[in-house]
Amino acid sequence: MNKQNPSISTSQTSSLISIGELLSKTWQVYKSKIKVFLGIMLLPVLINIVFFLVAAGAGLAGLAGKQFLKISLGGALPFMIVLGIILFLGVIIIGLWAQIALLFAIKERKQQIGIKASFAKGWHKIISFLWISILTSLVTMAGFLLLVVPGIIFAVWFSLAPYVLVSEGLKGKKALSRSRQLVKGNWGKVFWRLFIITAISLIISISLSFITNVANLIIPLFLTPFVIVYTYLLYENIKRLKEGRIAV
Repeated sequence: MNKQNPSISTSQTSSLISIGELLSKTWQVYKSKIKVFLGIMLLPVLINIVFFLVAAGAGLAGLAGKQFLKISLGGALPFMIVLGIILFLGVIIIGLWAQIALLFAIKERKQQIGIKASFAKGWHKIISFLWISILTSLVTMAGFLLLVVPGIIFAVWFSLAPYVLVSEGLKGKKALSRSRQLVKGNWGKVFWRLFIITAISLIISISLSFITNVANLIIPLFLTPFVIVYTYLLYENIKRLKEGRIAV
């Protein structure tokens, strides 16, 4: 009688981490690295606030009337517009950079990586991260143009691509292909785990936004790291299962 390959047996009998356990482990990692996470997120949150203030200032200036602008502001309005564009680009770049830094902080959490080191590692991945984001968005949008269902399928297939980039060093289409490979066979389970964290994020964001508009600028400081930790731990769990190792 032939003996069963132990690696195959492990991958077949093991299952994805439960949503409850995933949330629990996410909270543990989140608490242990909260200072690093908040330090990383502080930069994009601050530049978002500055961008908001500049945009609000430009809007108020516009409401004041052309005569007031001509007399009181002179060339200030064009300057504010240019500043707004620069800040907008800064919001995008720093936002991407902070997300990659968070991923490195999570990936190397046992090495006690700090804020500066996380940003340093993330800097070299910004273009690759941006390209993966563009590819994922284009493919997902194409799916939604066909029908809603294909769009959702594509979104789940390629949801792990950024994590593949940081953890495995694969770029572009290879990262997307690897993400689909990992999700394959577990699409429904991955979908529900992503759905739950998305629903939790929306509920928190909408609930707090009723308190004050400023909350919309502050919420990402605390919520974004939690969501990224949750999804990264899900990626780690799937990767272990695919490699035939028991999830820990």
